[in-house]
This record gives sequence, structure tokens and C-alpha cells, in this order.
Amino acid sequence: MHAYDGLTDRSLVLAGISADGPGRQVVLVLEEIGPGAAFAGVRTALAVAAGLAARTGRTLRIVTTGTSPRRASTRTTERFLAQRFASVVPSGLPAMRVVRREDLGGATFAADTVWIATYWRTAHALDVAARAGVLHRDRVVYLVQDHEPGFLPWSTASAVASATYRAGFVHCVNSIPVAEALERHERIEVDPRFVFAPELDRAGIDRAEAVRGARDPGGVTRVLFYGRPGKPRNMFPLGVAALRVAARELAGDRVDLEFLSAGEPHADVDLGDGHLLRSVGTLSWDGWFDLLGTADVVLSLQQSPHPSHPPLDAARSGAAVVTNELGGLRSGLHPALAAVDADPAALGAAVADAVRTRVRRAPGGAVPGASLGRSLATVLDELARRC
Repeated sequence: MHAYDGLTDRSLVLAGISADGPGRQVVLVLEEIGPGAAFAGVRTALAVAAGLAARTGRTLRIVTTGTSPRRASTRTTERFLAQRFASVVPSGLPAMRVVRREDLGGATFAADTVWIATYWRTAHALDVAARAGVLHRDRVVYLVQDHEPGFLPWSTASAVASATYRAGFVHCVNSIPVAEALERHERIEVDPRFVFAPELDRAGIDRAEAVRGARDPGGVTRVLFYGRPGKPRNMFPLGVAALRVAARELAGDRVDLEFLSAGEPHADVDLGDGHLLRSVGTLSWDGWFDLLGTADVVLSLQQSPHPSHPPLDAARSGAAVVTNELGGLRSGLHPALAAVDADPAALGAAVADAVRTRVRRAPGGAVPGASLGRSLATVLDELARRC
């Protein structure tokens, strides 16, 4: 029995692979992939993997470590990836190939593969595989997009997540705030050459702006909450409390209000004063930007160091945005973004203020990148030289 058997449900996923084959590959290791698991973090991971493959003359493969849905065939997944993420895959790169967890036993990987970890459980699986001698840890790039032990209660899982940062991999970090959190909480040095600013989807933002430009400026004021009850870091109960404060503050303003949430489905929530928070559930990528273009005010919370894409998307597309401050990291990111204390009264007052001033349309435009990191293209150039 392997010493790591049962440590997590992913510990041994890669420990028995064959990694002595020919060819030159970049292998991106994801938890899962598909229409319901294709958020900004996956888009960034694919941009990193595809960009590195193109720069080093390698083919791109994707390994999923979670159990695949019954109907998600490899071919269906590959077709979905090619359509959904066409904008981040360089032209001329051979078609990406997917290897599902259940097919790993029959797969062979190149001896000099560059592996990319994307989440603590994938990093842990690669660490165990390196301990088993089937791959070299100095050929693993660890794409760190948040301080993930903070997602977990004190436990074996939180200890394992923390240990992945000291596995000897090359850290490629999504934003300066995340790099600072790693240095502060994990006591590791992050090479600033490999810290990049979040890349927003320009095509999606253009789509939202087009929807916004076609709207009648009168009528209902829509407040959109990025609500994900299943993700504690997005603080759904705090957001609901803040919206109740805002609804109460706006009760005498004679404003025709509509409250919607997007991100995950949930039952209607009574906000008081005759208002309901209605969920539109999980949207497609295009559906998110289409809805964003109809929102006047966006509330989006994140109690972790990553700057988070939804508030930045919303600010650039012209909505007024309210988010929570976190250690002084979010103030000044954009003139349309108000970062206030993570408190119902402060957040609710900010939402109410944004509704009252919505006639002064929030400015769109670029998010200042210098405060968040280098360009992704520059970091990928550095990584290609490192690999």
C-alpha cells in the first residue's frame, strides 16, 4: 500500500502514470472541465498552458483528475474546449487533447513534459507523482490563482494545500495580492518575474458594452449580485444582508428596483420592503456578459486575495460596482469600483449610493494593471526561457 493512499481523494491519481514516452508536451492538470466548470480560472489556466506550449514548440494535453460526467466523452470535451476557448489558444497550435482520469492507465506522457498544476489538489497529485519518481518536480509549473488553504477549515486538507507551495515547483502567480499572501502566510519567496495581472476577456466586455449601449436608459434599475452560496469565499449571506440594508435605505426613493443574482442557482430570497432576490443560476460565458450589460449596479464579494474577475469585468463594462476591501488591496483598482468594509451596513450603503447616482454612468475602460502584476505575455516569455 502506498504511504499516501487515502490522504486525499486525488493523492495517487498521477502516481502510476507512464512518463517515459517520446515527444515534447505541455500537460495542463485540471480538476474538471466542461460547460459547468469553465470559469475565469480555467480560462487563465488554458491561456498559460497554450501560451507556454506555443512558445516552446510543444503539443498541449489536458488531464482531468476528477471523475468525468457520464456523457462527457473525450471528443465532446475537446470540441467544447476548442469552441469555448478559441480566443486564448494561439493560431497554429495543434489541437489540444484531453485525458480523463479514468483513461490515465492507458496514457503515456513524454519524458520531458512540462506539467502545469492549477489547484492545490492537482499540485498535490503532481507532488506525489514526483515522489514516486514518474516525473521531475523541477518541470512542474504551479499556477497559483489564490491562497487556497484559506478555502478550507483547519484540517488535513488545509495542511496538504499549504504544503503544495513548498513542493519545489515553479510558481506562476495570478496577481501581486496573491503573491503577497503567499509570502505573508506561507513564508515563501515568489519570483516577481512570474507574477501577472489578471487578464480580462476583452471580447466579453465589448459584448456587455454593446448590450448596455442598446438599453433604454429609463425604467428599472437592476442590481446584480454575483451570488454563489456554495463558495464560502464569495460570502453569499453577507451579500444578502447588504442587499437588505440597501433595499431598506432605498425604500423611500421611489426607484423601480430589480435584484438578480448569478453564479449558482438558489431559491428566491426575501430582501424586505417588497423586494426579492431572484437567481438566474449558472450562466454560459456569453450569457454572463449579456446579463452584465443589463446591470446598473453590481455587488461582487471575495474574501480571498485574488482580485476576482466579476467586479473588474463589471467596472470595465460600465456598471457601478461594490466589493469588499481586503487589506487595502482593492481600493483604486477602477474609478467605478467602490471597495468598502466587509460589513452589511457599509456594503448596503455603498449599493444604495450607487443606485442613487446611476444617472452618472460609471466610466468603463482599462483596469490599472501596474498594481496587479506584469502582463501575462511577458510572464509566459520568462517561463518559456525557464523551461
